[in-house]
Amino acid sequence: MNEACRRYAEDPEANAAHLSDCLACRQIYALLDSPLDSQSVRVEALPLAGWEGAGYRAWPLVLGGALALLAVAFALCAAARISPLQAVLSGMSTSQWRSLIFVAADGLRAASPVLQVLYGVGFVVVNTILILLLRRAPRGIDA
Repeated sequence: MNEACRRYAEDPEANAAHLSDCLACRQIYALLDSPLDSQSVRVEALPLAGWEGAGYRAWPLVLGGALALLAVAFALCAAARISPLQAVLSGMSTSQWRSLIFVAADGLRAASPVLQVLYGVGFVVVNTILILLLRRAPRGIDA
């Protein structure tokens, strides 16, 4: 598209003589002005988007998976001869996690200075990558 084509696109009435000079613009605007005699699109054949009330939902699959996981958890509790409430309460204990974190921190303090620097650099690199991934526009929306 050159300057004359741009001027015609901005104001076709003032630059009507451009169509007699430019074959490309004549073809494009003739195509745009022609009626659509091609096959029309059947709207009922198109898939519905999620916000248009599409019939397919993944909720039965999600609920089925959750129920299967719950059944496995109850079976494991029955095999271990403990109640599910007792299993949940023992899993909520933070003393094991706290001691694991303290052991890992003591191990890092006892490590050589080179390993401590590598750990710090790795921490910064991983977090930088995560921040860059969060700032990137997701595909399908802005792509």
